[in-house]
Amino acid sequence: MADTYVEINRSIMAQNARNIVAKYPEYGTFIGIVKGDAYGHGYGIINALYDNGIRYFGVSSTEEAADFRKENTEAPLLCLEPVAIDRLAEAAALKLTLAIPDMEYLKVFLDCKCDYPFKLHIQIDSGFNRLGFKDKQEIKEAADMIESSPYTLEGVYQHYATAGIFDPYYDAQQAKFRELTSLLDLSKIPLVHLGSGIALMAHKKPDIATATRMGLMMYGYNISPDSYGHGVKDRLRAMRDEYYHKKYHLSEVIRDVELELTPAMTMKCRILQLKDVNKGEHIGYGAAYTADEDMRIAVLPVGYNNGIGHHDHGRVVEINGRFYPVVGEIGMNMMCIKVDRDVKSSDEVILLGDKITLGMFSRFSGMGLAEIMLGVGKNNTRIYID
Repeated sequence: MADTYVEINRSIMAQNARNIVAKYPEYGTFIGIVKGDAYGHGYGIINALYDNGIRYFGVSSTEEAADFRKENTEAPLLCLEPVAIDRLAEAAALKLTLAIPDMEYLKVFLDCKCDYPFKLHIQIDSGFNRLGFKDKQEIKEAADMIESSPYTLEGVYQHYATAGIFDPYYDAQQAKFRELTSLLDLSKIPLVHLGSGIALMAHKKPDIATATRMGLMMYGYNISPDSYGHGVKDRLRAMRDEYYHKKYHLSEVIRDVELELTPAMTMKCRILQLKDVNKGEHIGYGAAYTADEDMRIAVLPVGYNNGIGHHDHGRVVEINGRFYPVVGEIGMNMMCIKVDRDVKSSDEVILLGDKITLGMFSRFSGMGLAEIMLGVGKNNTRIYID
């Protein structure tokens, strides 16, 4: 067993997929976003999703697509970033669906006269200002050009910049999407996907949507907005949000979605050494930590090389169901925790999973949720369990 590793539970991934599909029957197609090495989970989870209702997938590059195809050769696979023109033969071999970001790319692509019957998705820039068309006449022209070609216009889509919980930008983007696609007959385009996991959970299905995309929730995280608590800050938040909803006539927000989702990733390590430190002695780089009492520490084989980040904002780890705090600066491959005499050198240490939630991990490190999973998953040995 590796000193530090992540366990990926494929049975949990399968159950998450079944629960999502059952919860949202109004969507015809579920597109699982598996870019970033499936958010660090690796492509060993693909068939657990595919066999349980997630039948379409999205990656960000041909390299990711090649890794995906080692696990599954049949699932429809959209490359969210435009494939370089000189790699279209590779894209054909991988049976990729192509994203079309602008007219220039489309014209060059059509001029290539590829033999493979590519399916194409037009990217709409409704306000994110990354990839995508911003002119409705060009969008109509692009759709007409595709329909007159040997290829199939299978989809159109956008990406939300905000969750639309109390800001007007979610509704503004949706309105912009409708305007930009107003010259198209969307009913004739099989896949119209506007969303993300948070949009799926927090809002009703837009009437024009026939598919939905998801990332974090698929890996086990219920990211629906919570109801307000009863504290002073909660009441102030509720008043603010009510004000914005009335002022901007915002879409209804669905809170406290009842959907059973379980994280599939757990990060663990062993203990390298237990040792006693006397009061007044220093621990770690820069001698920045000074023991304020006689203490016992455990040295762990994990550091920022393992994707946990250099920062320590009150980080704790879990051993035998109890929390133990990090002491001293986190190094590249090692860190120390303050323990008690109950901890044995043979004990397993949990850094993510069980009582250490992804939200806690985020606060410890100052990193985003997807950033954590990607870093942890890519920088440690992965072990799949069923």
